[in-house]
Amino acid sequence: MSLRVRPTRPLAPIAVAAGVLGIWWLVAHYGGAGWVQALGDLAFGAICVGIVGPGVVLARAKVTMVTAPTDGIAGKPLEIHVDASTRLRARPVEPGGEEAFIGPVGGRRPPDGRITLRPEHRGVCGAVTLDIASAAPFALQWWTRRIVLPLPATVHIAPRRGRPDSLALRHHEDAGEAADWVQSDVGQPRGARPYRSGDSRRQVHWRATAHAGELMVRELERPSAEPVTFTVRLPRDPDEAERAAERALGTVVRLLDGGASVVLATTEASGPVVAGVADRRSAGRRLARAVAQPAGPGRPVPGPGRPAGQAHTR
Repeated sequence: MSLRVRPTRPLAPIAVAAGVLGIWWLVAHYGGAGWVQALGDLAFGAICVGIVGPGVVLARAKVTMVTAPTDGIAGKPLEIHVDASTRLRARPVEPGGEEAFIGPVGGRRPPDGRITLRPEHRGVCGAVTLDIASAAPFALQWWTRRIVLPLPATVHIAPRRGRPDSLALRHHEDAGEAADWVQSDVGQPRGARPYRSGDSRRQVHWRATAHAGELMVRELERPSAEPVTFTVRLPRDPDEAERAAERALGTVVRLLDGGASVVLATTEASGPVVAGVADRRSAGRRLARAVAQPAGPGRPVPGPGRPAGQAHTR
């Protein structure tokens, strides 16, 4: 957490104002009547406190992270809760977000510590950078300070869901798996089971749900099918990588919604990762951690215009 505070306006006007006030105070103190001197002392002291006081308040202020979600989507609001020792104005810097006031307020209202973030790009976030400011006690001069708050847990910012990759879907269709992902409610009924994340809403068994008191879905006998392995190769350009990740998420969600078993192959900072994904959340987390494939001898670097990935049965 940074301890450096600075005024939001240039220092020159503040120094000039303080100098003028100091001269006026000297004139009033040594050349006027008693009440003029007292008034000058009060005005000079109040203005000095109003100009310098917020810097002292801000330097002593403490801001701590309380709660934060573990998942988000690029471009969607993400709400965190912080605790401040005094009333402050907070502006998210990284990720960006909406300016808000945090800290205790007058009366018996509980302190307000909600800050809405709006991450513009996918990725993994372990801390939040805020610009906090205060003008206490007289709101004559704002002072600001930049702090970095570690998050309770790593937040995975999934990419937006883009249009599915038609080439990958066509490759999957040519492999003879089209019937499996186009329609997911085929097969002979076998019974009912509790709802699991990723199940189609068309499979909800309302009669069994009413009887069991929890959401139930139809369990169908389906022909076994090979899982679909979807390989994602991100280009090095950040904007192109963002669009490629969006297309990849749209393709994976399309396959999952159709009932296909999907194995996602990506490159992370630690190296290649090949593992199954069961729903949009797990796919979004994998794509949030995905990075561009490192270039090597004889290894092409994906660039603009290349597909986000390729689907094939394993």
